[in-house]
Amino acid sequence: NNKVYKKNDKSGASLRDLCFAIFSQYLSINNQLKYQEVQTLFNKWHCNNNFVILTKKEWEQKTDNLKNRYFEPIEYDSQELYFTTQWGNNGGNCDNINQVVNFAKNEGYNIEINNEQLNSNSSNDNKIRNIILYGAPGVGKTHNYQRIISMIENRIADKNIFDTITNNKNSEKVELDEDTFKTIKDDKRVEFITFHQSYSYEDFIEGFRPQENGNIELEDGIFKRLALNAINQVKEVKNKHITFDDAYDILRTQYIDEELEQLHTVRNINILINNFQDKFLKVISDGAKNEQYIKKNDLEIVVNAILDDIVKKPVDIKKLNVKKDTISLAGYYFPIGTKIVDIIKNNQIEVEEEKNFYIVIDEINRGNISKIFGELITLIEEDKRDNYEVTLPYSKEPFKIPSNLYIIATMNSTDKSIATIDIALRRRFTFLKMKPNLELVTNLEAKELMKKLNKYININISEDYELGHSYFMKVENSEDLEFIKEYKIKPLLEEYFYADDVKLNEVMEMIK
Repeated sequence: NNKVYKKNDKSGASLRDLCFAIFSQYLSINNQLKYQEVQTLFNKWHCNNNFVILTKKEWEQKTDNLKNRYFEPIEYDSQELYFTTQWGNNGGNCDNINQVVNFAKNEGYNIEINNEQLNSNSSNDNKIRNIILYGAPGVGKTHNYQRIISMIENRIADKNIFDTITNNKNSEKVELDEDTFKTIKDDKRVEFITFHQSYSYEDFIEGFRPQENGNIELEDGIFKRLALNAINQVKEVKNKHITFDDAYDILRTQYIDEELEQLHTVRNINILINNFQDKFLKVISDGAKNEQYIKKNDLEIVVNAILDDIVKKPVDIKKLNVKKDTISLAGYYFPIGTKIVDIIKNNQIEVEEEKNFYIVIDEINRGNISKIFGELITLIEEDKRDNYEVTLPYSKEPFKIPSNLYIIATMNSTDKSIATIDIALRRRFTFLKMKPNLELVTNLEAKELMKKLNKYININISEDYELGHSYFMKVENSEDLEFIKEYKIKPLLEEYFYADDVKLNEVMEMIK
């Protein structure tokens, strides 16, 4: 049908719509089958007794919350048949979408799969949507949420973001981009809230509230408003450079058109590419007896390094994480990589891009999580985004959480109320532990005091109580340090060692 179906697409062309199209096409071609034969064929992919197709009578008898996940019925064999893709989780024996696609391909359907799009669940590469920063006081938990948002917006990979934040690194590539963050704030795509014991579901999701006119009316909470904005956003159309794979195919086409007789020059040596394959190409240089294999995977690494200005000449390839034979063939990889870079830079495509939205929850462990999130505690999971929805108890409206809404929270590790909510949050959030970083303290006297106090605290309590670097970062002279000791450090230590006079006296001696 010449349609493009994408994972988690919201426009009615998702992978579940593809399955329904395959099902409908199969019935239209094989209209001589009986319902029992069709049922046997398709219901073999069910999981947890959630059958793929049902008759109208069977559908009406369903009582679970997946009843509304079936498509509009199809008239077939004098019956109305209901079809669904809600059969269970992906993976293992329940990887149903891939099974239906493979079924269609075996039936001779012409389906072209772009695995890069199939495995991507949003317009960027970040797969983690729920993040909690936790650590002792003063390690920069609240400050670093802005850095996380800036890095997500700039398409920094999850691993690099987490390494940067947990190690409190300072780097040009991942430092706070104030212009980016200001744009997000101006677009009203970020909300900052603090949980406390009185914070409720009605504040967060929806509830009845008194109005100025004295009436009681239903109001959306801050999380619901932001989620709806994320769903109903106006997508941006941007020009983007083509991918490496697209550029590789363009280069292949150029050589086919020119009968594979394009020459490249490195150090006045001509290089001939004489065979293009999906995973490698063969090259030979003037005067050489044997062909050399250029691997596509390593070529992509070289191309990305040239784009990032890491590789400027063939010898720079030895800096990369590639095999020795690739380094030995740098004189081949570099000119071909440079050619592909030129193709990437000179070719752009229009793409429709989602904007990301962010809710930042400070002191998430201070609130009653079950009470505040209610039924949405399940929907915030990354694999439940976009597709799963619930009916809200007040408005009776269906509601789902989009994949372009990030939840970033902070939690104080010295507050032992963490233990009561850790189990509820652990599997739904990625926890990033932030530790004190001595390197961020410039004053030598302050640095030495911080090191000494944290060693004592670590031995006598635990590392969760160590003093954060932010206490000491603004110390420029002895007067500043004395002020910090008296009004910041002493009260905190008195609280830490409240029940132990001996240790309290010991630690107080250390800050005299």
